[in-house]
Amino acid sequence: MALFLALSALAVLVVTLVLFLRARRDAPQGTPLPNGRALMLMTFVGLVLALASQLPAFR
Repeated sequence: MALFLALSALAVLVVTLVLFLRARRDAPQGTPLPNGRALMLMTFVGLVLALASQLPAFR
């Protein structure tokens, strides 16, 4: 179970990174990212999954 959580977290964080880099490349200089909240939420979910994989209950 811990391995599944860790791999899920890695997948979410990699997708978030790709979306961030695409949005940053396409956005004009000095403007906020159009999907910034979604990127923050996906980063948060990825970090929570990564931390949950370290809980003793899932080992």
